[in-house]
Amino acid sequence: ATNGGIPFALGVYRPFDRKDTKVTGRINLDWDMTDEIMFYLSATSGYRSGGYNLVFFSRTPTYAPEELIAYELGYKTQFIDNTLQINGSFYFYDYENIHTTSTEVSALGGTTTSVLAAPGAKITGAEVDVLWLATDSITLGGNLSLTPSEYTKDLMVKDPASISAPGSLYPDQSSQVQNIKGNQLLQVPDSKFTTWGSYSIPLDGGNTLTLNGVYNWIDEVYYSPFQSDAEKAASYGRLDLRATWKSTKEDIIVSAFVNNVMDDVGVLQVLRQGEGEFFRHNAGTTTPRMYGVEFTYKTGAF
Repeated sequence: ATNGGIPFALGVYRPFDRKDTKVTGRINLDWDMTDEIMFYLSATSGYRSGGYNLVFFSRTPTYAPEELIAYELGYKTQFIDNTLQINGSFYFYDYENIHTTSTEVSALGGTTTSVLAAPGAKITGAEVDVLWLATDSITLGGNLSLTPSEYTKDLMVKDPASISAPGSLYPDQSSQVQNIKGNQLLQVPDSKFTTWGSYSIPLDGGNTLTLNGVYNWIDEVYYSPFQSDAEKAASYGRLDLRATWKSTKEDIIVSAFVNNVMDDVGVLQVLRQGEGEFFRHNAGTTTPRMYGVEFTYKTGAF
């Protein structure tokens, strides 16, 4: 900073000191029901240390650790001479505190972006994963997960990018806060799945041609704790296809691919700006449809 051409600096600090320690553990019970089927039940405690918000006038200069207990009931199976694997689980995450980035009203007026330890959250989920060696040439697989989530206790935070309550018209910012209890957790979709397949074709002379395809789909995601449509990424899917030819010695590899065949562009991040930036929106996106050819030559292959 300068003052009439004379440089000067001002340093301030907050004399805080903290030490976070925690003993965590896991209890797991396995039951081999048959040679092909195994069930397990576990309870695990999790912990992430607390920290400091660097903004000097933050109303929450230091935040508490993140703690949870995770309960899981799962299974692992193998069928059809171990060519079909089906694994899955049901789980419940019970957070005592969960770190959440939010905006709060400063004790001196104005707002600060801080990490807050939301005083409660839960995730109830189920997932399944399948792998099937259908033939010597065909392999199929996929997975599905369901993860509904919510903040379970009161936490009052301000939405600094709310176009319905600009600070110039509503200077009493302490009254412009919302309770996020019951809202979906940040960046935790309710569901997503992936399915894929591979087909290997033997050719004359020992060459091979492999065809691969994978499809991913992800449910809508919120990038703010307010569960606002303005900071929501809509659900989207993506299909990728690839064909790969390999020589007998695998020293020459030629691949042709098409990524995002349906040209469904998804949103990876949403950032809303406040009144000072004219309520501007920023977003990161996935790549549109892309296709190409790859050529690889390996020296010394045998």
